[in-house]
Amino acid sequence: MRQDVQEFVGTVTKRTFAQGSKSEREAIRLDTGEGSFVLRRADGNPMFDPELEKLVGKTIKCTGETQGYTLTITDWSEHSAP
Repeated sequence: MRQDVQEFVGTVTKRTFAQGSKSEREAIRLDTGEGSFVLRRADGNPMFDPELEKLVGKTIKCTGETQGYTLTITDWSEHSAP
């Protein structure tokens, strides 16, 4: 079930997703401190997105919709802690 568009702040990481299953892969994730989501861009490749790869290790502020464990983002910017 899709949720309304929300704003998120978190650190982008790359780590194993669905370990031990047929879907196991390295996935770009957003760790918010309250949860972790597999990141996708609305118009990006779901398996490998070079734009999201560039964000690994950075803290971002983004806008998007969640659907289960996936966060589909429409825009983002690098974010520095206050």
